[in-house]
Amino acid sequence: MDNRYKVVNPRYAPSRFWRAFVCSRMVQRVFVRVFRRLFGLHIRNLDRVPFPGTYIFSANHGSHYDLFLALAAVHIATGKIAVSTVWDGAYSIPIIGGILKAVPCIAVDTRPGQNAARRKALREMAAHLRAGRSLIIGSEGERRDELGEFEGGAALLSLLTHVKVVPVSVRGVQELFRDLSWPNRYRGNVEIVLHAPLDPVEFEAAGGSRKEVVARLTRAIRDGVAADVDYAVGNASVKSQPEKNAVVHGNRCNLSDGTGAND
Repeated sequence: MDNRYKVVNPRYAPSRFWRAFVCSRMVQRVFVRVFRRLFGLHIRNLDRVPFPGTYIFSANHGSHYDLFLALAAVHIATGKIAVSTVWDGAYSIPIIGGILKAVPCIAVDTRPGQNAARRKALREMAAHLRAGRSLIIGSEGERRDELGEFEGGAALLSLLTHVKVVPVSVRGVQELFRDLSWPNRYRGNVEIVLHAPLDPVEFEAAGGSRKEVVARLTRAIRDGVAADVDYAVGNASVKSQPEKNAVVHGNRCNLSDGTGAND
């Protein structure tokens, strides 16, 4: 069985049968074909990202379909289902919650004061990346009608693990929620635009404190995503970074303060 389940919080662990079924090649192929057929899913700039490889895919969050669209797109590009971050409340949604548990995803507790839970989630993300599994992060942390501020979680993980970040622009999703009858909400013409990977080593070489490097890399990620979104881009600065005391000990990530990763 895939050893990625060894780092999954036992609270969210699915049954062995269910995860074997959801992660089977047959179900994965059906999943990708359904999203291609319903949403006209198309990927642009595949040649800009050297595959195979491990990456952090940092995307905008313009609709509630984005997670599944990104999972399908990464599967098309790599032939594998990536690990993804999700709002922990998503696990309570019937059917969808069960699928998310089996992928698996990493639940992020967005409630105020849950810094310890978010640090734990960040360490789990780092463990997946070091094991060679790509990660999908919605860097705004919540669905928005315009491109908002980006959290620093993707940049921090990149610096801690030296895994490159691929900015991802998801296009054609927002109109699915605007005064459409229910059948038409499940049809569209969605395009996933991949941008050239950002190397954390280059940002570290420019100098500055950890907080400054995280902020600089986060701005570059957002600028890449903003270049191809098809809806309004808000004037946003990088969110304040409580990760200033993040350090690396061997293969572990130690965070002495809270993290804003995918809040």
